[in-house]
Amino acid sequence: MKVLKIIASSFHPRTVRHKTGLTGSPLGYFAHSQNFTTEKSIIELLKINIDIERNLDPGIDMDVAIISSNSKKWLDGFNFLSEMHNSPIIRGKIICETRENIGYSYGSYNFGFNKFQDQYDYFIFQEDDMICYETNYVKEAIDIWNKTPNCGFVPFIESTRVNKSHRNALGLNKNIRVSCHGGHGMSSRKVLKEVYQKYGMLPHNDEVGQTYLNHLRNGEIMFTYSIRTLGYCFSELPKNKVVVYPAYDHMRNIPPKTYPQKLDLFLYYLYKLLLAKYIYKFLSYFTK
Repeated sequence: MKVLKIIASSFHPRTVRHKTGLTGSPLGYFAHSQNFTTEKSIIELLKINIDIERNLDPGIDMDVAIISSNSKKWLDGFNFLSEMHNSPIIRGKIICETRENIGYSYGSYNFGFNKFQDQYDYFIFQEDDMICYETNYVKEAIDIWNKTPNCGFVPFIESTRVNKSHRNALGLNKNIRVSCHGGHGMSSRKVLKEVYQKYGMLPHNDEVGQTYLNHLRNGEIMFTYSIRTLGYCFSELPKNKVVVYPAYDHMRNIPPKTYPQKLDLFLYYLYKLLLAKYIYKFLSYFTK
């Protein structure tokens, strides 16, 4: 049995989010913190990822492919990836590939699977600003896969329902969980090849110049929902299980969270209430 983890990466600076917050349906700590605003900070982020892969035993042999977008445009970044290529990790090796930045992370997932689909039995998908946390997580994911009838995806971050505007745009049922946050999780070569055959790719927005909304719907949502359209289901992790959590939290020694805390829930719903109040007040000026 051969496993490949695909880590989607890019040296493009990201927006700052200092605190991991609540989002999703059901609510959870899925709006991850991030603070990587320079190209050099993303090299440091990748070093953390690689250090973890060298020391955290996934429980089974696994290679890791870092798929980096637009990296040839920055020589220091390209040289770093070249140095890391084929370097050893605890149960395998690092593979580094570069590509054009089409489709964000989901384009990287598609690129990695398309290139290596005949070499591995299972594929794990992860963005570079999240890290794995527990030993033996791949072995446990395969055990969950084998115990779940008709399994198509093991989410490493909980699956979620999506809001009405996305449902209407994509024609989705409001009562089912159709997406797995960030596409983080594991699937098999067999299932992913079926997705590829139906959609001609692992879903991502492949049109240049499209809005973030297109990337969200055609990428993050459809990436895992495509598996459900084939009749497969998502498995569920144990409620106390944290497989991945934000790298920025890890760097600040903030431990991962599982259940939403009462104070965070209170602040979340208070913000929603106040926001709705101010929107109503603003709109009321135009309806008098």
